[in-house]
Amino acid sequence: MKTREPILWLAAGVVGILLLLWAFPRVYELAPKPWTVDRAQAERVALARLAELAPIDPRATVVLRLDGDAKLERRLEESLSRGTVDPAALADTSLSRQVLTWNVTVYPPGATPSQWSHRAVLDLAGKVLSLERAVPADETAEEVDSTHLWPVADRVLEDRGYVLSRFEAPEQRSQEEQGRTEWTFTYRAKDQPLGPGFEQGMKVRLAGDRLVGYGPWYEDRQVQPIQSELQRLTLVHLFGALVVYAFLLLIGAFFMRRYHAGEIGVRAGLQIFSLSAGLGLLGLTMIALPATENLDFGLFSRRQVAWVWGAQFFIFQILAIALVTFLAWSVGESFCRERWGHKLAAFDALRRGRWANATVARSAWRGLLAGVLLGGVLLAVVALGRPAGLWMLLTGTVEAFASAPSFAVAQTALTIGAVLYTELVARLFLLPPLVRRFGAWRGGLLVVAVETLCVGGALVVAPVSWSFALNTITSAALVALFLRYDLVTSLLASLVVRLLPCCLLFLASANLGVQLEGAIPLLLAALPALVGLRYLAGGAEVTYRYDDVPPHVRRIAERERQRIELETARGIQSSILPDLPSSLAGVEIAHAYRPATEVGGDFYDVLALDDGRLAVAVGDVAGHGVSSGLIMSMAKSALAVQVTFDPQVPSVFSTLNRMIYQSARRRLLATLCYALVDPPARQVLYASAGHLFPYRVSPSRVEPLESVAYPLGVRPQLAVEARSVELDPGDFLFLFSDGLVEAQLERGDEVFGFERLERSLLSHAGRSAAGLRDGVLADVALFTAGAPPSDDQTVLVLRMP
Repeated sequence: MKTREPILWLAAGVVGILLLLWAFPRVYELAPKPWTVDRAQAERVALARLAELAPIDPRATVVLRLDGDAKLERRLEESLSRGTVDPAALADTSLSRQVLTWNVTVYPPGATPSQWSHRAVLDLAGKVLSLERAVPADETAEEVDSTHLWPVADRVLEDRGYVLSRFEAPEQRSQEEQGRTEWTFTYRAKDQPLGPGFEQGMKVRLAGDRLVGYGPWYEDRQVQPIQSELQRLTLVHLFGALVVYAFLLLIGAFFMRRYHAGEIGVRAGLQIFSLSAGLGLLGLTMIALPATENLDFGLFSRRQVAWVWGAQFFIFQILAIALVTFLAWSVGESFCRERWGHKLAAFDALRRGRWANATVARSAWRGLLAGVLLGGVLLAVVALGRPAGLWMLLTGTVEAFASAPSFAVAQTALTIGAVLYTELVARLFLLPPLVRRFGAWRGGLLVVAVETLCVGGALVVAPVSWSFALNTITSAALVALFLRYDLVTSLLASLVVRLLPCCLLFLASANLGVQLEGAIPLLLAALPALVGLRYLAGGAEVTYRYDDVPPHVRRIAERERQRIELETARGIQSSILPDLPSSLAGVEIAHAYRPATEVGGDFYDVLALDDGRLAVAVGDVAGHGVSSGLIMSMAKSALAVQVTFDPQVPSVFSTLNRMIYQSARRRLLATLCYALVDPPARQVLYASAGHLFPYRVSPSRVEPLESVAYPLGVRPQLAVEARSVELDPGDFLFLFSDGLVEAQLERGDEVFGFERLERSLLSHAGRSAAGLRDGVLADVALFTAGAPPSDDQTVLVLRMP
């Protein structure tokens, strides 16, 4: 790093930490306080209390889930941000403790999801909020008058610490079942802190005089707007899942084309695919059971539902994302190495296990500190936007991996997979070609727009418009980091930003085990930076040896070298060909030369002679490449010298034939159409040696001027018979190369041909020389749909005075 750069990045990290400390309690005002119970403790407490209701089969399946109530969270969030509720009054209720809870469900062996036997809900401080057991269909109970059951229900609540004076007299509802009567006592709280339209309290259920369960309840008659907003967030999430398949088709097309061209290797891509799929499978196995808590596939048992859903999710989501990641790396690497190979140096080193160097250390520290700063900025924006209705979902932050047996493992595995997908698609596949075509600013903005609309963001916020705004900030920052630095910097910054919200929530708990689960993902993200700390000051740089360069990269480099050489040769060739004046000796002249993708052999010239005549020539050396270009330049030079001494048609053909025959290698020949034009007499002496016949063009007819002879360089001696034609005033002499009539679509065998050319000449015969030239070329371009020419296209037009 430069001298001042480490200090600036360190300052950025400090600012990020300060922003996080300031914004976190304001953003997560409903975060559980205190959080003292971890997953294992919650399960033990719940099972012990549930066993008091009814025995639990030791072979039962126990599903524990860290669950959230997004609708309740949003209602409380609105009330707190608007100041319409007293936080102290809210603390006297159980509402804030219901936002994030431990949910424990017990299923007997082989039971389906609907056949649960016990349920419990605990707040994160370990207090049991609700207990419930399933009542067997054959259970019987003595008939008891409701007046005797009311005290039983009261005692249930009092024994659990609830003050009955805070509730109104309970409403009673009975339901007759075979062999028993079930009673529900609904206690409505006297104090309703959220105002009209929202009621809450407690319920107690009894079967006869036996306890079935108890727990809190609430009814929100203004829930529809909240529900609509959550539905929009769900639709955005589903759209992001479908976009994976769109990227699969798009990037797959680029992959197939470049793979068959030999520009793409798959070894590194397969490693990244295996990493993405493996991490996804690891995380999926840990979250499958809690993530399927509300699913029911009919006859499948509870565990079978988890495996069936897990298999489907792995095939249609995890594997799809891993495949897109593989394609994005394979194609994006070739895009990036064409101009920005240095941006992949640190990533290549990490992938190969070469962490002990200054290149990786710099990128890792930049990414880590940039992620902390960006995370702090995003949380600060959320905190400042709360009065305007911005809401960051506590329940959305937790997500399914918080319910895994190890939050740290599931969070790290799934987040790394998501980051690889977004970074390789956006930063490698999209950014290099768009920047190359539109420039850094416009190309970067296009990537930001695509990423904002099509790829999920780091934070789960509502309304959706705010979500897009924060995604835009995140994407713009990551694009800037990649353009300024490299892939590892943007990748680690993205990883840290995604990890921070949930990890901070865990770190804020009062339980050491939960804090450790929150710290491990951040420590793993910081691992490359920590390993490289000692190499920041003066470690070795990543250097590429020839053996380190993959074969496809060598092919890319070789093709780039050939492309530069080809462009240089084409530039030299274009400089050799003359830029003719618009008229000579009263004759209008128009010409055009469209080079093919390789160096060609076309040449042309119009030379003014001392006697007032014009020497006109169009030729074509067979083949393509540097050798054809060299013969072309020799032929053009020989032509210029020859017409100075003897411009007669037989002499010119004899001299050029001898030069090509003696100088060129075998089977390298050339064609030539040469004419001597006498403008005052409008007489043309001409001959063609293997070249396409020129055309005499008038408004009423198109006539080929035929002349047959062997091409140049075929025989030691060449016999050419000059022919003569007298043109009318305003007639055109149209000379051209075979690239014009052989023009064809990029995919197709049909060529432009002579018939189309003659029709085009006739349709434009009433125009000037330049108009005729432009009209013919426009017709050719229309026929080929703008495809690049496969052979040089030369046009030379003369219009008689």
